[in-house]
Amino acid sequence: MRTDHLAGTSIPRFTYDTPSSPGNDFFDLCGGEKPLVMIFLPAFDHPITRAYITRYVQSLKDLKGIKLACVVRSSPQHVAQTLEGRDLPFTLICDRPGVLYNFMGVETAGLLNWSFEAQRILRSAQAKNQPYDRKAPQLLPLTLVVGPEGAILFTHYGRNLTDMPGDCGAIYTLCDEVCELTRRAQAQAAEEDSAPAKPKPKASPHSDETLTLPDLAGDLSEEEDAIGKLFD
Repeated sequence: MRTDHLAGTSIPRFTYDTPSSPGNDFFDLCGGEKPLVMIFLPAFDHPITRAYITRYVQSLKDLKGIKLACVVRSSPQHVAQTLEGRDLPFTLICDRPGVLYNFMGVETAGLLNWSFEAQRILRSAQAKNQPYDRKAPQLLPLTLVVGPEGAILFTHYGRNLTDMPGDCGAIYTLCDEVCELTRRAQAQAAEEDSAPAKPKPKASPHSDETLTLPDLAGDLSEEEDAIGKLFD
């Protein structure tokens, strides 16, 4: 299920686990002046995940204060065992049940969505005897830019397995552009609020009334309940 309409709404408050720390508050993570970038990846052992997390670690200095959280479909215990006590320099949200993935409408794809870069990464993994199910549906990436209290500033649903920022420099550039557009929108809204109201044209008695459709975001109460129970 695609949920592009969630841009402009908010992610409900929830708690999440990392490999080294359970029960963290999401609003603490996304609070502050700097935005948070969330990148949804497959399981931690997946070759695509390993490749991109390695790129983010190697280019970390290019984040320039932007907060990064990668979401993986693995348990915190499994990731902690794989890391052997080491910590990553950014947040790793472990969502083995896929609650966040379902809430945000992350999609799966088959072979037709394999980019050349994905094929290169997977061939390299195969040459190193790294296990993965080539025929299974593959999770497509999702990139979010999130502000305080879970406000969704930007969403990008990947069209192929590697359609996401390639390194921390690309993450910083994305955030810079999103923040600039947000500032312009806020300034324009403030200007419109301060301008004198224009008189409304008199409605024609013969014109048809236009109905306004309900907000496409709809009632997310069920999803909020599910995400609130994340890793309870």
